[in-house]
Amino acid sequence: MAHPLLRAASLVALAGLGLAAATAAGRAAESEICTDCLQVRVGPPVAVRGPFPDELDAPFTAIRLDDGSFRAFSANGTTYVIDGKDIWDLAGPRRPVMEAGPEGSINDCGRWLTSTIRVEDTLLGLVHQERQCNYQLGRTDKSTAIATSMDDGLSWTDLGTVISGTDSPQPDRNTGEGDCSMVDGVDGYLYVYCMRNTDWQTIVARAPIERPTEWRKFHEGAWSEPGLGGDSTDIGFVGTGVSYMVDTGWIGAVATDPWFGGVRLSVSEDKLTFRDLDEPLITIDESNWMRPTASDLVAYPRFTNPGNGSNAIGRHFVLSYIYVPPGLGFESRYLVHHEVALSLEAQPVPVQVGMALTRWSDAEGTLVASTGPMTGVRLDFRRDALIAYMLTRAPDGMASRKYAECAGKVAGRTDIMLAEDGGCADGYRRERTAGWLLADAGPGTVPVYRCRRDDGTHFAASAADCDGLGEVDTLLGYGLAP
Repeated sequence: MAHPLLRAASLVALAGLGLAAATAAGRAAESEICTDCLQVRVGPPVAVRGPFPDELDAPFTAIRLDDGSFRAFSANGTTYVIDGKDIWDLAGPRRPVMEAGPEGSINDCGRWLTSTIRVEDTLLGLVHQERQCNYQLGRTDKSTAIATSMDDGLSWTDLGTVISGTDSPQPDRNTGEGDCSMVDGVDGYLYVYCMRNTDWQTIVARAPIERPTEWRKFHEGAWSEPGLGGDSTDIGFVGTGVSYMVDTGWIGAVATDPWFGGVRLSVSEDKLTFRDLDEPLITIDESNWMRPTASDLVAYPRFTNPGNGSNAIGRHFVLSYIYVPPGLGFESRYLVHHEVALSLEAQPVPVQVGMALTRWSDAEGTLVASTGPMTGVRLDFRRDALIAYMLTRAPDGMASRKYAECAGKVAGRTDIMLAEDGGCADGYRRERTAGWLLADAGPGTVPVYRCRRDDGTHFAASAADCDGLGEVDTLLGYGLAP
């Protein structure tokens, strides 16, 4: 939640996660969850809000109002509300509802609303706080508070800080415990998953749902330590964007993990022992917060129920995150949604995750094929066709090819060409990893052709006639059928 420069420090700290990852893997071995049986299809990315320089610095959270409309929350020091007819309708004006505290307070650098849960007529809000910040020096101290609202988030009553670390503010580093998300465990308790800044590990605390200010941290096998200043036993590097998966009773956690190569999904039966899906939900090249840089940035992933805005999800839900395009800085932040379908199969699935390769078009008939969101000058592009689902990593035991999206200029128009990674043509620059395609056809696959229009620009199709929109340039490979 701090200034982007602080995220660079987090990447250095995360390099020491090997031991924690091994510990988490050992715990996961005891789980009965068949993560290899999960099948996921991630739909086209849609930029629903942005660009903004001064908001979109927290996980997406929203509520459904009594009239059927939705209220979303966006935060960057100040928390705002945005109203729309659904969670896809978020381009409207914002209103501030939660601001930084007075100088010298525990939240004088800002208050970010990161989660909301309805308990009867009350809306509970989890609030990330920062104090004593000097972001240019890489310094801030984090903690977490609980607040309540009786008017659907338009005004808030602060019930006080409930989670803080064992450390003290330092002159040149992040301290405290924050960046938390809250979930109803459907067992009488609320759970929060937070990042501990001393070692960048995830810690867990819980409180009785009827007493949401009484938090106890998990420590050495028991919920024994106080939320304020208590010690905690970490559960590894698990994402703090959490949800309750109603069909299975699992907790799902998502994290942007550059070492994993994308957005990682972990699931848990007991809320403490998490097991990772082997394939990313979407691919990333890195997670570089030192903007601008050549790569794009995906941050704060979260699952949302599109029916009510909560993080209690079924088998069809929305993956949301904050997105910064390649080559741009934090003045160009977007909120991106994907529709996601998840199923639990009876047996392990050879290829589990498919990420939509989408063809987009504008009012002038310009075509673009990409697995990434349309932003900037392409913000008004609309979905033309879902060509195939690309793989998010090289599959085991099957030949595949990795593709990149290469950007260039053709006849004065910006063109995106899919090319094998490392093979962008002269005059084109690599922007991002598009994904992987199988080298050979198989059950449940469709061909993916790179096509060329008369003006020399490129797009993609699954039909050999390029859907009548151009001519085949080459057969790239085979993706999963829509």
